[in-house]
Amino acid sequence: MTKRIFRSILCVSAAVLLAGLIITLGVLYGYINVQQRNELEDEITYLAPGVEAQGVEYLKKLENTDKRITLVDRDGTVLYDNETDAGEMENHSGREEIEEALQTGEGTASRRSSTLAEPTIYYAKRLDNGQVLRLAGSEYRMMTVFANLLYPICAVCLLMILLAAFFAMRSSEKIVEPINRLDVEDVKEGDVYEEIAPLIQKIGHQKETITNQVLEAQRQQREFEDMKEQMRREFTANVSHELKTPLTSISGFAEIIKDGFVKPEDIPGFAGKIFEESQRLIVLVNDIIKISQLDEGGIPYDREEIDLYDMAEEVLGRLAEPAKKKNINLQILGEHAKIRGVRLILDEVIYNLCDNAVKYNRENGTVIVRVKRDRRGIQLVVADTGIGIPKEHQDRVFERFYRVDKSHSKAIGGTGLGLSIVKHGAAFLGAAVELDSRPDEGTVITLTWKAA
Repeated sequence: MTKRIFRSILCVSAAVLLAGLIITLGVLYGYINVQQRNELEDEITYLAPGVEAQGVEYLKKLENTDKRITLVDRDGTVLYDNETDAGEMENHSGREEIEEALQTGEGTASRRSSTLAEPTIYYAKRLDNGQVLRLAGSEYRMMTVFANLLYPICAVCLLMILLAAFFAMRSSEKIVEPINRLDVEDVKEGDVYEEIAPLIQKIGHQKETITNQVLEAQRQQREFEDMKEQMRREFTANVSHELKTPLTSISGFAEIIKDGFVKPEDIPGFAGKIFEESQRLIVLVNDIIKISQLDEGGIPYDREEIDLYDMAEEVLGRLAEPAKKKNINLQILGEHAKIRGVRLILDEVIYNLCDNAVKYNRENGTVIVRVKRDRRGIQLVVADTGIGIPKEHQDRVFERFYRVDKSHSKAIGGTGLGLSIVKHGAAFLGAAVELDSRPDEGTVITLTWKAA
């Protein structure tokens, strides 16, 4: 700010000095011009009586004059010229200053002399005998005087600019000093310029607002950290519980067989239970690994163009057998539409949506998968006629291991990670997830890829 004020003051000072210099030089030039004309007039007044008395002979006696003297007859004939031979000079009746002198008694003019080949000032006076006496002075002489004065004037201007720079620096420091010393919290009346008082008040309000926003952000950060810690604890507890349950079953069945408490004919049944629990454990571990990979962005797969309709049709084909057991009708509708994504992740997302729609459906229910385009983009919609999700649980069903009905989920073999995989996978693929569900009516989940 100090530099800007300094530059502004210095520029204004320099501009004023330059304008003053130009005006001064203009006035000085005019003054020197007038002085030279007055000098010519005075010399003619001094010479006129002698010329009227003695004529050309008087002019011939003159010595040491730096002026050009010309005597012209009333018809324009040059009678005498101290710079050149009068007999060789042309008639001067057409000269501006001669014409003016013959008419009014005196005349002046400025032009380049054809005889002297330089800019010249002329002053002519009509004598009592009708002849015209003319004096001429070179403008070079005037320019010499002017140039001699120009150097000291420029030196003075340079000195004034240096002084202006010094005082501009001091002034800018003085102007900025109260602002630099300013503390918004301790502003008192008279401490600052009246003109910037509203600005100070605004800065104070903004500072207070920013402080409140920072405190609020810190509070939200603490709440977020607390929530993350709570989720971490819940996740750890859920993983421990989910892993412990099948491991306990496997251990218990194996121990009974090991101790010989099982009849030979019952061993296949116990082995089947061990196999079921181990498969449940494998599915759970695989789901946890998938979630971790999506969280860490550690998916090493390349993106490609994928037809949603074809992939959804293929997924429904894999679920045909589980659907048949519950007499659930699987349908796919809509149109072919391509998105750019990772095939393995998209398959996992669609499979979990359709698998949940089958698992949590009713006997003789329906699952409809629709691929369509609208103004929002490309959509994949999975709708079922199942048990639905109560409204109070809908915000949490995408959390890891969250179950609306834990006993029902265990009965159908769910791990509680399906919708969490859908959420993270959709985010990885750049799709938005929407949930619309009504208890005892069914659930609709929509994935939307925004139009480019």
